Amino acid sequence: MAKREFLLSPGPVNVPRRVALAGAQEIFHHRSERFQELMSDVDGKLKKLFKTKHFIAYLTSSGTGAMEACVTNLLKKSDEPIVVEGGKFGQRWGELCKAFQIKYHPIQIEWGRAVKSEQIEQALRANPNAKFVFTQLFETSTGTAYDIESIAKICKRYDVLFVVDAISSLGIVPLEMDKWGVDVAITGSQKALMIPPGLAFVALSERALKTIEASDLPKYYWDLKAYKKNFPYTPYTPAVSLLIELNEALTMIEEEGGVDAVMNKCESFARATRAAIEAMNLKLFSERPGAVCTTVQVPAGIAEKDILETLRNEFQIKIEGGQDHLKGKMLRIGHIGDVLLKDALGAISALELTFHKLGHRFELGAGTQAALESLSEMSMSVR
Repeated sequence: MAKREFLLSPGPVNVPRRVALAGAQEIFHHRSERFQELMSDVDGKLKKLFKTKHFIAYLTSSGTGAMEACVTNLLKKSDEPIVVEGGKFGQRWGELCKAFQIKYHPIQIEWGRAVKSEQIEQALRANPNAKFVFTQLFETSTGTAYDIESIAKICKRYDVLFVVDAISSLGIVPLEMDKWGVDVAITGSQKALMIPPGLAFVALSERALKTIEASDLPKYYWDLKAYKKNFPYTPYTPAVSLLIELNEALTMIEEEGGVDAVMNKCESFARATRAAIEAMNLKLFSERPGAVCTTVQVPAGIAEKDILETLRNEFQIKIEGGQDHLKGKMLRIGHIGDVLLKDALGAISALELTFHKLGHRFELGAGTQAALESLSEMSMSVR
C-alpha cells in the first residue's frame, strides 16, 4: 500500500475524512426535490464565505473554467479590459482574453510584488475605454495577497466592473464582496473549501448580471444566464457527490466558528511558518504574504528538487516549488485544507530537518522555536 502524502500545497488540499465519507453516500438524482434542498442549503452557507447576497453559479469544472466563464459572459468583442499580471494566474486572465481575441491592457507586476491601487488608477486613466478590471485576491504562484478593498474603491470611482479571482483564497484572505463593491468573485473546490477538484463558483452582483445581457462572445456550457434561469438546479448534469461533500465542508466551517475563525487559524499557521523561515536563515519571497501559502527563496547551493523529494520521501509531506521562471528558485508551503496545529508544527520541523540534511547552515531547532513563540502570542481555536 502506498504511503499517504500529506498535502501542504496551495491546492489540491487534504480533504477531511468526514467530508470524503459524505461524498461516498448513495447518490440521488439532480432533478429531484432532494437535490433542490441540497442546493438551497449549500447556497446559504457559501454566500457567507463570499459575503454576498447575490447569485452564485455552480460550475462542474476547475477554477479555470470559472475564469473562462467570466470572460465569455461579461465581455463584448469590442471591450478592452485591464488585466493585472503579477504571476502565472494573473497571466491566465490575459491568455483567456487572447483566446477570444479580446484586446486587453496588462499591468505587469514583478512576481512577488503586490499591485497597488495607484497602478490600477493609472491604467484606467491611460485607457478610458476600459470597462473592466481583472485581478487576483491572492496570486498563488508568488504567495502574494492584493489589497482588493482599495482597488475596489478605484473601480467604483471610475465606474468599471471589478472581477476578482479568489480561487485559492476565498475564506482565507479577507474579501467582503458586497461591502467593498466587488462585482464578480470566483473560487474553486479544491482549496479552502476542503473538497476534491471538480467544482467552481462564480458570484455575480446585480450590475454584473445586467452586463452579461450585452455580451456577444460565444458560449454554451458556460452560459451563466442558463445557470441563473435554472437555479436551484443546474442547466447540465452537476457533480452531485462533490456538492454533497461541499455541504459537509461548509458545515464544518460553521462548526469551527465561521469563515473568520478559519481565516484566523490559517493566518496563525502562516505567521508561524514565516517566523520559522526567517529563524532558519531563509528568505521569504513575497512582499505582501497571505495565509494561503508561504513562499520561500531556495538558498544557493541547494536544489529545489532535493528539498521537495526529501520532504516527500522521508516525511510524506508534499509542498510545491516555483512555476515558470521561478522553477527551481522557490518553495510554496500551503496552510489551507484539513490542516491542524500539529500538522503545521510537524511540517516546520520536517522542513528544518530537510534543510539541515542538505547542508543549509542554521541553528537546528531555531525554526520550530520561532514558530512556537509566534503561536503562543495568538489566541487560536483549533478544530
